[in-house]
Amino acid sequence: MLLLAASSAIQAQQVYRCGNQYSSDPCGKGRVVDVSPPVRNLDAAGAAQVYLCVSNSGGRFWSSNHCRERGALIERIESVPAGLPWDQQVQIADQQTRQGYAVQRQVMSQRGASTPGTTGGDPSRCAHFNQQVEYYDRMARQPQSGVSQSWIAERRKEVRDAQFRARC
Repeated sequence: MLLLAASSAIQAQQVYRCGNQYSSDPCGKGRVVDVSPPVRNLDAAGAAQVYLCVSNSGGRFWSSNHCRERGALIERIESVPAGLPWDQQVQIADQQTRQGYAVQRQVMSQRGASTPGTTGGDPSRCAHFNQQVEYYDRMARQPQSGVSQSWIAERRKEVRDAQFRARC
């Protein structure tokens, strides 16, 4: 009982930042620092990563393990809900991959189609770009490896660049 009371008192203690130092005592222009543990994933099921692998012979396959464990290279990593059957995870990953490739093709085709000096963008195209950016933002908020986060950031940047060129 005493230990429980002491631990709750420690957790309730505030920490102040005073210049370049931290203290449990308030200081002149110090500010309160949030020292609560970060919330990582509120979803009980969490997220899983599904790897699209390319074998040495060029064949593609989905794997729940890293591709190098199967002697293959990674083409894509998709974040899918954990706790679903494997077939459903692959179906979701396929859909995300098709969407990602469609955005890539669209971005590449727009690179050659942008015309300097035009103003204003097509509202439907601008809405599409906004949806794609929101999609990548949702993906980035999920727990991901560094490689996945980098891939997401690159795709998001490509969409934002295309959005800028389209004057949206």
